[in-house]
Amino acid sequence: MERNMSSENILIVDDDPLVREILEEIIVSQGHTCETTANGLEALNCFKQKDFDIIIADIKMPELDGLELMARVREMKPGLPFIIITGHTQDYSYDRVIGAGANDFIRKPFTTQELNTKLARIFEERLLEEKNMLLTRKQSDLNRRMSTLIAVASDLTSELDFDRLFPLIVGKVTESMSAERTSLYIVDWETETLWTKVSEHIDRIHLPLGEGISGRVAKSGEIINLEDAWEVPYFNREFDLKHNFRTKSVLCLPVKNHSGETTGVLQVMNKKGKDRFDADDEELLKSFASQVGIALENSLLNEELRLSFESSVRTLSATVDARHPFTAGHARRVTEYSLLIAREMGLNDQEMEVLKYAALLHDIGKIGIQDNVLLKNGLFTPEERAEMNKHPMKSKAILENFRFPKSLKDVPEIASLHHEKIDGTGYPDGLKDEQIPLGSKILAVADVFDALTSRRDYPKYTKEETLTCDPMPLSKAISILESDAGTHFAPEVVSAFLLCLHHALVLNRGDHFPPEYVDDTIRSMAPELLS
Repeated sequence: MERNMSSENILIVDDDPLVREILEEIIVSQGHTCETTANGLEALNCFKQKDFDIIIADIKMPELDGLELMARVREMKPGLPFIIITGHTQDYSYDRVIGAGANDFIRKPFTTQELNTKLARIFEERLLEEKNMLLTRKQSDLNRRMSTLIAVASDLTSELDFDRLFPLIVGKVTESMSAERTSLYIVDWETETLWTKVSEHIDRIHLPLGEGISGRVAKSGEIINLEDAWEVPYFNREFDLKHNFRTKSVLCLPVKNHSGETTGVLQVMNKKGKDRFDADDEELLKSFASQVGIALENSLLNEELRLSFESSVRTLSATVDARHPFTAGHARRVTEYSLLIAREMGLNDQEMEVLKYAALLHDIGKIGIQDNVLLKNGLFTPEERAEMNKHPMKSKAILENFRFPKSLKDVPEIASLHHEKIDGTGYPDGLKDEQIPLGSKILAVADVFDALTSRRDYPKYTKEETLTCDPMPLSKAISILESDAGTHFAPEVVSAFLLCLHHALVLNRGDHFPPEYVDDTIRSMAPELLS
């Protein structure tokens, strides 16, 4: 919440009653409250009894001068703003006063405008500091929430692969029930539909609640056991006719969660060796449905947690955009490019999942870079470059505070090494080829390509020339990747990226990339993508 400037309470300290009177008149006219004291000792006693937002003190006073007063007060309230006033310019220079810790310095005589300007600056600085503290607290809260989400997700999902689990369960049901087919439906109460999570030998089916046998079971919660499905009016024969199948006996019952709510439907068809499913079959399928219900509830909870975790990661990633809007979308595009490269190189799903989160969070350390460096418009000085080069290790420090699941434990390291180079001249650790994880090598190519093909607030440059801040011509960006393969980049990663480059360009065509910037390249590689 922003501070109401009219509530500022200011203490004036000066042994000259006329100066005190002038200062009080100026301050009160601006809507602030104030008290006046004639010397430093009196001011110190007053400060011990009341709270002040700013102290304006003469520097040369009897008993306790302005600098001594400032030192004593800040022992009790560090950081309290002080404006020092003096007419003794020979004894008290600006450097001496500011060096002692004063926030500002006014020489006598002074104007009303001068005093108001210095007060306004102090108010603004404090307001900015308060906003930064609030942002820091929010960031800390987000980190804690992220850590909690990851911990919960780890406990529930580290040993479970539900995409593999449900087909195994359904296969076991079919076998144990001596049925020809089994289908597991998921109920979506928001849309009042149900759809097949697993359906043996057929494509996914969507049905409205109440329609067909499974839809009826989902809506009513009843158990349906039929000898011949074609004899009931609510069975739709069109599916059988389309797929050359004859549904006869059907046993269908609801799958419920621990609260008794229907979350799915389990349906077996065509009992082998008998005309219909009997009472024992019903009991057996109820037992299966109970197990499926537990797994399904865990699966749905896992999916919610996964979506929440991913949303939190993307929100955390977006904090870099919030601090540096000029590069908005960079993490998203680097993630897209990285996953395209990984797929081209044949990485498995688990490796791609690690790479995805490392890419989304690779620049999160930039939230710890000073604004005057992060937001600078132009080339960095050596000192500023050194500050900016700290962001990979800051990323690692932030990410190591999260309790990642075992499957994602390499995210901090991969994210933090995206500025390493194959020849060992990168940072932060100067690692060489075999010392750099493959994921980091992929990030390096994706990161540089996006930087070269995006507008930046500093000029781009090559080994030979300095260019503008605008996106580099696509052909030149490609040539840089090719020429730096083997020194900066891993050659196999560059090759993989160039093979899937057209997909990367299509992903952002018309949004990040103007059509005229990418169409010639897309047309030369995959003209069908533009048709």
